[in-house]
Amino acid sequence: MKKIFIILLLTTFGIGQFSALTNWSQLSLNYFSTTAKDNIDIVTGASQNANNINTKGKFGVQYQHEVTGEINDKISFDVKEDVFYSDKSHEQRNSFLVNDLRVKIFYQTEFTYFKFQFNNRYYDSGETNFLNLPGVEQGTQQQTANNAILHYKHDVGKLNFNIYTSFRDLEYKYIVLSKIEDSKDEEEEGNRAKSASDYDIYSLGKITFNISDAFRIFSRTYLKNDLNKSSELDETELGGGVEFEKRLDFFNSIFSRFSYYNLDSKAIGDLFTHNLLTEIRYTKRFLFPLAGFVSYKNRSVYDDTQSKLLRVSNLVRVYLKYSYQTQNILDSYVLAGIKYNPENNGNMVFGEFNQFLLNDLYLTAGVKFAPELFTLYSGKLEYYFSSLKSIWLKTEYTDFNNKSGQNIISLGSTLIF
Repeated sequence: MKKIFIILLLTTFGIGQFSALTNWSQLSLNYFSTTAKDNIDIVTGASQNANNINTKGKFGVQYQHEVTGEINDKISFDVKEDVFYSDKSHEQRNSFLVNDLRVKIFYQTEFTYFKFQFNNRYYDSGETNFLNLPGVEQGTQQQTANNAILHYKHDVGKLNFNIYTSFRDLEYKYIVLSKIEDSKDEEEEGNRAKSASDYDIYSLGKITFNISDAFRIFSRTYLKNDLNKSSELDETELGGGVEFEKRLDFFNSIFSRFSYYNLDSKAIGDLFTHNLLTEIRYTKRFLFPLAGFVSYKNRSVYDDTQSKLLRVSNLVRVYLKYSYQTQNILDSYVLAGIKYNPENNGNMVFGEFNQFLLNDLYLTAGVKFAPELFTLYSGKLEYYFSSLKSIWLKTEYTDFNNKSGQNIISLGSTLIF
């Protein structure tokens, strides 16, 4: 499997030699500290030996690179690489050595859009936790996760066809209890790890008919197949709806969608058979440099047994951004927002500002307050050699409600060439 990834990567870069390339590269050195007062035991690796993690600071490094290019006026590509490594720490991560590769090829004309995407995420066994994953009964340690994605859109008059398909291959290890005989012929239980694979495929199809420039009606089908002997996690959704989207003028635009779908799945209760989703978003620009939006989503189900409409969740977002000092490399700005989602403990208030100091030096600071989960404070000092090159120092402190707090300090550089 690794040979396939290397061939794909080399092929993409080889094609890129005959096309215009844009590179984005970022390297950062990270230092992690925690407010935990005691050591913790964290189970990693296929051996399931518990490693004691002390409260001393830990170092890590992250490298990210993206290459984009055009082969001709219709075909382009994008390659992203993200490598992260860190000493084992209290940080809220599932793996401390992971490599994420994503390769995309696009074909686009006036009426047709096609994308092929291949993702590979690799986890090092000795640096990865065992987790409980949906659909897998045992404690599971991910090894590699591969995704092949096809996305096709095509316009024919007032009709739009949209098809999205994803195939996933998860390679993992899981714990097996076994009997171990010692020298005294006594049996005891021990742990060992076995390798396995899990596959699934899902597809989303949507056909839209444009009644006018603003009104559209659509039908959609979603199919998920777990590709194993049990069909417990298979899922089918059939439905449709109506959309309204209109730019009223330069300063105002609105989007709304109402949809219904029928859900058939053994893993989800009958209560969620009839689903209704309402979405509304209003975007506003002002005469001075202030812009923002208000959006609302409501998920509800219709209960046949009670003949009653039941709310599942509400989500409200409000976002405002004021920009000033726009003559520099970056705009200075102040932004603020609120998210209201009580059913999923998703309430949040956040704010951020970016301020030009002097000589292309910028200060960014922000806060996120999620009352049920955490409070996050962030700060960043960034110096731009040009609009394409910078160095920066960043800190993020997270105060979790039910866990020890963590602070991550990063020193990095960003280049575009």
